[in-house]
Amino acid sequence: MFSTMEDGKIVRGLAGIPDEGPVLIVGNHMLMAFDVFPLIAEFLREKKITLHGLSHPELFDIDVEHEYYMIPIIDLLKLGGSIPISGRNLFKLLEKNSHVLLYPGGIREALHRKGEAGKLFWPDKQEFVRMAVRFGATIIPYGSVGEDDILEVRLNTLIL
Repeated sequence: MFSTMEDGKIVRGLAGIPDEGPVLIVGNHMLMAFDVFPLIAEFLREKKITLHGLSHPELFDIDVEHEYYMIPIIDLLKLGGSIPISGRNLFKLLEKNSHVLLYPGGIREALHRKGEAGKLFWPDKQEFVRMAVRFGATIIPYGSVGEDDILEVRLNTLIL
């Protein structure tokens, strides 16, 4: 991972990310959102900071009885600092000077179709920017590369 210092110098690691919040990291989801796991792990490892990812609320409604995993997905999400996305939850996190990870394109961006790699699906009204400014949050654009190259997307339609 790389980050940019205030003087514009690009450095390996997260030294360019403020240690104190509020910080809003805004990115585009890559294929299946696999980019989330190493990012959250690196924040814990290098900065000892919980990066609170705002996740689709339906991920928290999965019935544990129907999961076939040793550790239910909901538990992994909570252990990683994830909470359901809502304006209220973003407000509370920024108010508490937290580090927050937001993908405005959401699930549509994570499950993009063939030929849509790197395309943004952000909402027309980006209220999260207004909220971040209200709290004086540092807004950090985030992007990952290569994830879409791991697997060639063959399905041209979403199957939900």
